[in-house]
Amino acid sequence: MGGFSNLEPSDESVQFSQIYGAMQGSSLFITVATSVLATFVIGSQIYSVTSPNRHTRRRYEHIFEIIVQSSALYSLSILVQAVTNLSANEDSHLGGSAALNASVYASAITVITTVFCSIILSINC
Repeated sequence: MGGFSNLEPSDESVQFSQIYGAMQGSSLFITVATSVLATFVIGSQIYSVTSPNRHTRRRYEHIFEIIVQSSALYSLSILVQAVTNLSANEDSHLGGSAALNASVYASAITVITTVFCSIILSINC
């Protein structure tokens, strides 16, 4: 028999792929945590600066809502990407193409969400 039927991934390449997938998933979880923490710090800073004056707080309320909503949408899309990447990594040795496809779609959705959040912030702020 000819062709590619005899090609099997080596143990080293499978191990490298699993380590890379785990590191990528972990970095995405760190990205979610950083985004949520940064949004909290920005919100607390806006609140502390505007707390003595109610008029000023009302002025920044709309901006604060946009920042929180954009951060929530971005964090959610990154979280979905992290979970799908980790599940694709776990299923890779089983030939799990469904998890891999979900990971690819999650990556595309994350890119679209990132651009969408940037556009919304630039238009409304």
